[in-house]
Order: sequence, then C-alpha cells, then structure tokens
Amino acid sequence: MIKKYFEVLKKNRELFEKADEIAREVKERAKKLFDDCEVYIVGSYAKKEFTLSSDLDILIVSSKIPEKFSFEWYSEIVKSLTDDNRINIHLVSRKKFDNLKSLYRPRIPVD
Repeated sequence: MIKKYFEVLKKNRELFEKADEIAREVKERAKKLFDDCEVYIVGSYAKKEFTLSSDLDILIVSSKIPEKFSFEWYSEIVKSLTDDNRINIHLVSRKKFDNLKSLYRPRIPVD
C-alpha cells in the first residue's frame, strides 16, 4: 500500500514538472473547439502552493462556452481535452469570466 502511494506521488511530480507542456496541449485541443479561447493555469499550481496530491487546474475562457451547460456537455468537452483525471478543466464563458476574474487569481497564461 505504501509503495502504491509513493508511485502515485512520483506520477504527480511528473505531472507538475510537465504542467506547462500539458497546458499547451490542452490549449491546442481547446482552440479546435473554441477558436477564440484564452487558456490559463490556475489554482494551487499558479499560487505555487501545490502538493504532490494536488490536481492541475486549467481555465478555458471563450465566448463560445455557454453561460449554463449540462454535465453531459461538460463531460464531453473535458474528454476531448484530456484523459487525465488529475487535470481539472474549468470552462467559463467570456461574459461570466468578467464577474469571476478575482476567483481565478493568480493566472498563468498559456502560450
């Protein structure tokens, strides 16, 4: 059991070592769905407070994301962006983002 735990931590360390690369891959996929999107790394990684048990939060902002959407729609979008359940995708419409900016600070823009 302890061995399994340390294996998970090692995989998570690799996730954070490749966070920028992973975020760029997500952005490439997101651009195909939401051509006007902005992509950011947010959450504990952006705050430099992540631990090896943290997830990687990626924010996608686009005018093509509806303000309200179903769980099924969200799930399908997430599946098309990543198959890694340690990556937490946040989808926010551009209009809603104006009201939520303070919740997503700091933000690391993904180039």
